[in-house]
Amino acid sequence: MSMQSIALSNLDTRTPVLGFGCSAVMGRVGRKASLAALAAAYDTGVIFYDTARSYGYGESEALLGEFLGGRRDKVLLSTKFGIRPAAARPVKRVLKPLARALLRLAPSARRIMQGQLTSMSSSGHFSVAAMHESLNESLRALRTDYVDFLFLHEASPSALEQDDLFAALRQLVAAGKVRRFGIASQPEVIEAAIAARLPGLQAVQFPCNLFDLSLADRWLGAEGDVLAIANHPFGGGAGIAAGKSLLTRLASAPETPTDLREKLLPMNNAVLADVVLNAITGDTGVQVVVPSMLRLDHLRANVAAINHSRFSTEEIRWLRGAIAGSTANRGLEY
Repeated sequence: MSMQSIALSNLDTRTPVLGFGCSAVMGRVGRKASLAALAAAYDTGVIFYDTARSYGYGESEALLGEFLGGRRDKVLLSTKFGIRPAAARPVKRVLKPLARALLRLAPSARRIMQGQLTSMSSSGHFSVAAMHESLNESLRALRTDYVDFLFLHEASPSALEQDDLFAALRQLVAAGKVRRFGIASQPEVIEAAIAARLPGLQAVQFPCNLFDLSLADRWLGAEGDVLAIANHPFGGGAGIAAGKSLLTRLASAPETPTDLREKLLPMNNAVLADVVLNAITGDTGVQVVVPSMLRLDHLRANVAAINHSRFSTEEIRWLRGAIAGSTANRGLEY
């Protein structure tokens, strides 16, 4: 299936605007569901897969590597270092299915589970030795001898000052084990990284959603050589509900153009995906967005939103302005 794509400078390739975020692979869902979701995405033309050492209790990379057997030369792989997963223990194997069952019964428990996962992992590992160790583990798990992107995972401002680390990353690029390196963190750290003009920095990744589009709108469009990737575009279960509520209010607002009101209703996952993904990537500096797409209906909605939006460029621009004004006035959060 053909999908809207962009050219990647210095990589001599293209990637669809829609990638696959693997944070929930072997985490929120188990092996069978993870493999099914990866296969469905690949069949629709998704070739960008974003993972990390810490994803899926430390098991996301291995499952992705298994899935991509025989497909490695057809995809782009992104992984991260800096957060170490908790050591594997027998009790963890028992608790994982229980945690997944809890999330199916009570999606609102996701934030609690994420907090528990954070406490189980260890962050801030940005020494040169830790980077090499993490990358080698990633390459083994992914069953490859290189990755297309390597990110500092939740980098702190102090990590940006480690000249030896960035020299080592540039050496990895020269050696071919990494094709690009970047920063994956919060918007304020991303802005600091861009402002510092770190030599060799070619990609950034940050959370971007309806409730904070400011970074995408503010400056990334001017950074032509830095690939901008948005993650967590829907903000999880609470973010999905809040997004639908916000758009439903806009659909009934008298200032919303009549044609646009009709396109916003009835509010469902397909309409939400259309607004979210096009507000993030339309007329902004964000070139790729990597939602988790574990359900087939979510995947189909996301692909349709990217390929055949029901909204015009002008309507998305209007919605982005209205959303920014609404969230600022109401102090909305997800």
